[in-house]
Amino acid sequence: MARIDTDREKTGRADMTPMIDCVFLLIVFFLCIDFRTLEAKLPAWLPKAHGSSPAHTEPVEQLSVRIVCDEVGQEVARRDSVGPQRARNNVRMVGHRVHWLVGPRRFDDPTGLMDGLQQIAADPRRRVPDDRTGGTRILPVVIEPGPSTTYGDVASTVDSVRFAGFDDISFGGGLRAPRSPRGGSSASVEGR
Repeated sequence: MARIDTDREKTGRADMTPMIDCVFLLIVFFLCIDFRTLEAKLPAWLPKAHGSSPAHTEPVEQLSVRIVCDEVGQEVARRDSVGPQRARNNVRMVGHRVHWLVGPRRFDDPTGLMDGLQQIAADPRRRVPDDRTGGTRILPVVIEPGPSTTYGDVASTVDSVRFAGFDDISFGGGLRAPRSPRGGSSASVEGR
């Protein structure tokens, strides 16, 4: 018997069974426990969000430029494109048409939009106070792309807005396309 004990001492093997049993018990414990009850019992004093500044600011008038898709069009691959890049980068839209709404005014082409925006930028009544200089500045513009508009539509709109002289440009979104008077539920209510 003494020989067996000396062999164990030489190899230095530990019995892993109790450790495996403990690990399995911990796994079962953490699988069965509901963590939401633990989180509800832990005290947490989180800071309250009051915005970036406690000072009250007046709303600033903004010029809204909405992009409305008239025809979605069809994606067509360019003739000079081949391989996997064709599907991602070399597609053009055929039959895609949009119009722009700047307030109540409608523009059907980027040139007309640019001319209309230049008239608005030149109008002294369309200027807002500038806190930095104490004077006035051109209205900020919010570009609001509608559903089914493309990146190209937004890019041409930004180009037109910048060319017209507007520097403060931001982007809105999440607006639904205006309903047509023929098919919407509002037309049926008005007709009664």
